[in-house]
Amino acid sequence: MNNMKKLILSAMAILTSVNAYADDQKSPWKFLQGRWQVEEDYGFKSEVVFKKLKDGEGATGKWVDQDGNKFSELIGWMSDKKQIVALGIGNNGAYWECNFTEVKVNQIKGFMVFRDNEGQTLQGDYMIKRISDILLESQFKTKDPKDGQLKAWKGTFKKVVKKK
Repeated sequence: MNNMKKLILSAMAILTSVNAYADDQKSPWKFLQGRWQVEEDYGFKSEVVFKKLKDGEGATGKWVDQDGNKFSELIGWMSDKKQIVALGIGNNGAYWECNFTEVKVNQIKGFMVFRDNEGQTLQGDYMIKRISDILLESQFKTKDPKDGQLKAWKGTFKKVVKKK
């Protein structure tokens, strides 16, 4: 009986350590899915469709902005660094790169570089906060290209909900 107890306890210890390790590989941030409307104070307006990756911890995004420009985005969880990285590549030389170094259940924070289709580049601290399952708020702190002053631009991600 004593050997059976040891065997069961050993098996339980192995199973719980494997589960703890596996859980550690998942991002605490729930990746967005579905169709979203995005508006940022610095003039960026877009619609995006997010799809969860089938073979990894992340998502893809297909964006179309207010001027018809298209972007493809790959978002992923770097489990060893406990970070999320997002890279969006668009037509006419536009792109963004976000490295979210603070990842929590309801908020991600990090650094973003954004280059628009006209060649203007903005960079600074970027944060996205989950308000609800259908609303997120963002804030981009960067220098205003017109006057060089530090500015905090706000934005929203609103899920497009199908009407019944």
